[in-house]
Amino acid sequence: LKEGDTLTIRGKRTSYNDAPQMGSGVYVSHVSAPEQEQPENEATLSFADANNRVSWDTSKQVWKANGITLTNNKGASTSNVADYVAPARFYKSSELIVECDHAISKIDFACNSGYATALKDSITSGNVTVDGSTVTVTFSTPVSSYTINSLTGGQVRMNSLTVTYAE
Repeated sequence: LKEGDTLTIRGKRTSYNDAPQMGSGVYVSHVSAPEQEQPENEATLSFADANNRVSWDTSKQVWKANGITLTNNKGASTSNVADYVAPARFYKSSELIVECDHAISKIDFACNSGYATALKDSITSGNVTVDGSTVTVTFSTPVSSYTINSLTGGQVRMNSLTVTYAE
């Protein structure tokens, strides 16, 4: 299952405090959401599973896909680099480096709900905006790499990042 899929479940409908709910739910079926085409000037690095992680130990992990490399260094963190996917976990005081084959004009970090603020609070360059659980960093002058020196805002759980290339 993934976001956007249509799920059919069967169970007994009840309510609690006038809010509808269901008990004893049973999975019936699901219909996968259609795959969306990605624009040619964008690339995405997903943390949905370990397929895009090319190396990992307790001090560093490296993820690569579609011309994007993300390196997570333990840095000053008191927590070791962890073996998590869906989402990937990056701990307070660790360093994140995004590198790309092309000049980057924008990076969208898709965080788990509640973790966008911790990422936003750690970003010290670029124009930063937050829309729900997505943190966007836009660059007035395109860059080939971007470093968040220390996750000062706390732990960040991330599902993916999407890079928009400069034209």
